[in-house]
Amino acid sequence: MDQRQILQQNLERVRGKKLNRAQFAEEFLKLKRQSTKYRSDKTYPTEASEQPENIKKNRYKDILPFDHSRVELSLITSDADSHYINANFIKGVYGPRAYIATQGPLPTTVIDFWRMIWEYKVLCWLWEDRSHLCH
Repeated sequence: MDQRQILQQNLERVRGKKLNRAQFAEEFLKLKRQSTKYRSDKTYPTEASEQPENIKKNRYKDILPFDHSRVELSLITSDADSHYINANFIKGVYGPRAYIATQGPLPTTVIDFWRMIWEYKVLCWLWEDRSHLCH
């Protein structure tokens, strides 16, 4: 079963009833296993995130952006800047780049995070604790 099917199944279950904490955790683990399989099988490579200069920019070693949909930064302001940020575009009803999913910034990647917000004109974001900021 691919990720799309898992997500569709999850949405159908959520529409019919609320998932309890254990069911939600199980669904998350299924997606995590699928993502790991994609990475290990090289179905969706993560080469940019595995470059030595980028490894330190990943908060979690097992959550890496796929090369085919990763966000690339082009706004280079100094020699210390790079094109890499741990973020992926996500498809939505308005196109293949409707959303951006990213990790919470590390102390060393805060500037990259704000470069991404500025460059892609992000208007609203949701933090891990579910607080949000919208313009």
